[in-house]
Amino acid sequence: MTKRDANSRAASELLQVARRHGFVGRLADYDGYVNLAGDYDYLSQAYYVSQDRLLSGELIVPSCQDMLDAYVSPLFLEKARLAGLPVPEYYISNGYIEPPVIVDPVNPFTLKGKVVLKASRAKSIAKSLTRNFTYAICCQELPEGSQVAYFKAVLGWCVGDEYREMARVIWDVFKIPLARIRVIKLADGGILLSDIAPLPFTELGKREMEYIKERVVWGS
Repeated sequence: MTKRDANSRAASELLQVARRHGFVGRLADYDGYVNLAGDYDYLSQAYYVSQDRLLSGELIVPSCQDMLDAYVSPLFLEKARLAGLPVPEYYISNGYIEPPVIVDPVNPFTLKGKVVLKASRAKSIAKSLTRNFTYAICCQELPEGSQVAYFKAVLGWCVGDEYREMARVIWDVFKIPLARIRVIKLADGGILLSDIAPLPFTELGKREMEYIKERVVWGS
């Protein structure tokens, strides 16, 4: 068996274990359970798993409130700002967009946002993300010379050193175990926190799987 085959087998075995336990395990440094489904969208299966545990009197992260705070863009940005995390300037609109911006929907039917760099595309994108100007959108301003980047956060940790401290702080504030984090990298080297999005367990890489194996105990 090659090293690649062994890694693939190990990842497959861990996934089977996680599924068998409903993606719920325990952390050594937390007196409760952790929901590792990775997609915590409102009314998803993971949402109900946490809800059922909480109603039974058990401690589990993320809670339903944690999920809503992380996945609703204006709530996420304001919670991050109040916690002292650097976030971009933003505004709420039902159609107006002034590029360059990142536009995130604030409605239960559209999940993915868009980066809008050209004024010629602003109206059509606004119409799409607002569902014909029915729902609000959250617009994050992109400073000159900035770039949009992403990384995976796993229980307050990430593979690359560049974002590891930010991953830790995000875990402390939002309690989202698995997340795809969007950041805005400024021309002067600064980093602004921009978004938390779903990161399903099945999309984790080898090192991320190994980290979970070290931190999580499956079963009661």
